[in-house]
Amino acid sequence: MSISSPLSILFWLGIYGSVLAKTASNYGRTDLLIYSSMIFLGLALWDIFVAAITTGFRRFLNYSSLRAISILSGISLLGFGVYFGYQGIKALIL
Repeated sequence: MSISSPLSILFWLGIYGSVLAKTASNYGRTDLLIYSSMIFLGLALWDIFVAAITTGFRRFLNYSSLRAISILSGISLLGFGVYFGYQGIKALIL
């Protein structure tokens, strides 16, 4: 499901674009093909790994543990948002 998500595709194209540009300027087509294949293989393996871990741990999670994970994740995201928002405002002002 992740491989078909437009946001995921744009994210990885952005990351891969910088790698592709550097590889294309420094190496030949064979190396470019190998690097591209390894990036796509790595993405596929990561998605399979995450799906397997999620399926394996599903039986250990109940409502209260999922709620605690959601709350901790939300607090973490808020903390990062505040930090990066502050850094952005600071960069604009200075």
